[in-house]
Amino acid sequence: MMRIAICCGGGFSSSALAAHLEKDLTNHGLKSEAEFEFIPFVHLKDRQDEVDIAMLCPHLAWAANKDGNSFHIPLYIIPPKLYGLMPVEDFIQDAQDILAMWETKKENPMHFEDEERPLAITRMVSHRRYLAGEKPDMNKILGK
Repeated sequence: MMRIAICCGGGFSSSALAAHLEKDLTNHGLKSEAEFEFIPFVHLKDRQDEVDIAMLCPHLAWAANKDGNSFHIPLYIIPPKLYGLMPVEDFIQDAQDILAMWETKKENPMHFEDEERPLAITRMVSHRRYLAGEKPDMNKILGK
């Protein structure tokens, strides 16, 4: 099972996102695939052994760029367009793909080859699904 930290500074939005993703794991029968946990970024360095990957709120890009190489887990900046909108399955796929890349390139913050600038990312599905040409299921995004 993949352990994913959702991190931000204060914790309001990321704790809500982590709780939402955990609930969606149960609703979609994915509890054996992953678990999401909120960890404030200021505590991540001390708690990084508890997770496999940290997915950071967009506003933490500066911190990941500054301190990223002091972590032994991948740090991934969640693109603003995806924050809170991407279905749980897509979060899992992005985490799986970032972890696979981490095996050969341990450099933080991690990003997909064609996504160096998180603010410029326009996809609304996992990177894997985006490359396959898939479109977002708006019913899933809107919780219908």
